[in-house]
Amino acid sequence: MSFLKTISCFLVIFLIFVNLIGREAIASDGEITLKEAINIGFQRAKEWNVNATLTKVTSVDETMGGSRGEAGKRFNWTLFFVVPGTDDYVLIGISEKQIWLFRPDKQSQDRTIPYDEIKLDSSDVLQLAKDKYGLKQGEDWATGYHFTLDSIDGKPILKVFGNDRDNRFTSISFNAQNGDVVSANHKLPYGGGLLSIRNGTDNLTKIGMAITGVVAGNNNLVVWGDKKPTQFSTTKQPFIEWSHNNGESWTELPVNNYVTNAWFDKNDQLYAATEKDLWTGITSKSKGTKILSLDHMIETIDYSINNHIAVLSNRKIYYSTNQGESWEQAIVPKPFYVVQISDKGDLIGLTEERKILQKTNDRWIEITMPNSNDEPYDMKVINSRLFITTQSGFWTRNLQEENWRKIQVDEIVVRLIKKGEKLFGITNRGEAIYSINTIDERKSEKVFDVGDSIVWDVDIMGDTLWIATIPNYSWEEMKIQQRR
Repeated sequence: MSFLKTISCFLVIFLIFVNLIGREAIASDGEITLKEAINIGFQRAKEWNVNATLTKVTSVDETMGGSRGEAGKRFNWTLFFVVPGTDDYVLIGISEKQIWLFRPDKQSQDRTIPYDEIKLDSSDVLQLAKDKYGLKQGEDWATGYHFTLDSIDGKPILKVFGNDRDNRFTSISFNAQNGDVVSANHKLPYGGGLLSIRNGTDNLTKIGMAITGVVAGNNNLVVWGDKKPTQFSTTKQPFIEWSHNNGESWTELPVNNYVTNAWFDKNDQLYAATEKDLWTGITSKSKGTKILSLDHMIETIDYSINNHIAVLSNRKIYYSTNQGESWEQAIVPKPFYVVQISDKGDLIGLTEERKILQKTNDRWIEITMPNSNDEPYDMKVINSRLFITTQSGFWTRNLQEENWRKIQVDEIVVRLIKKGEKLFGITNRGEAIYSINTIDERKSEKVFDVGDSIVWDVDIMGDTLWIATIPNYSWEEMKIQQRR
């Protein structure tokens, strides 16, 4: 009897498991196809104006579970109708078969789609896309399968969006009258990798990777990022590696999570921040020691020359002035975009409203800008000096003084990268990198014309400039890949 009970229990567990798996593939009662959404929308649009005609349909992403478009069905749809010969149009939103949005307005005419020309539904083109191109559900940005219907060159074009076999964002267009493939494209990466510049010679390694960070110590160089990035994610295959020979060879470090920041202290001890944790003492043989673990994501982090540390998370700053042995907390008065900590333990923040605040005792005091209309693009603190870049130029002052000094830079800098006592500036649209002189009034030097690269980080080790770049993406035509 006990044997039969055991078998029965295993059978029940198995059926529950199978049922849970199947729920993701079977459409919920609240999900509908594109044509079902059109029928619901048409009925309401005709009540608004008997001459209402369809111009566009699109599915809308949500977090409601269900099949994520697996059967050509989604919970949410948006439809546009116009009255031909007028500038009247109406936007209709549908969620779980119910109209939740009805917004009439005026706009110029769009091309209309006669209802009787829509022969294929979203479920039909999805099956074609799977059969011809092996289309998979999308991830990260537009989750699952998504669908749009437009009039292009007088034809009803039904697009299905998802991922190809290499998890790259894909769009396949079909003629909704006959199912002919009109176009099939996916976003392919170009660029990306670790660029080194020495004596005027460029060398690109780790080609195609998203290198999101690089930092140089006294004897070691560390890079981190994603080996297989997609357009919407750089956390697919995270890695962190270091080199003892100026990048000639690399050793992977045993950090299990995606690294968001890393640095060396003066003793060449490596620190690394992951999504919610901060580690120290990382080597190729040891993942190190966790010195901070938070309930919420680390938004930004800073460290001073003498390794005071400040971490921003969920409207709080966690800061340490003893190498992370103990931590104090400060409440952020407004949402911060940047947080910095000085060698003396001063906390400075750049708010989302582009105000710079300095913590004095238990108060946050706003720092006056060089000019009344200045708004800082970015700011950094090195030792006890504050550096800011604004529309009027590049400025610096001592945190204990009020007099600003202008630093000469040939172009407007919009982003700053601090590495120890080194400061780099990225110009508008990321076209150039400047090495900012933080000591005296000598002119800052342009060290690299970026070109098509997307620069994410930069550092200098000896006579070599190291630049971390991530790929860009462009639409490229796909070849038909019959489903395996």
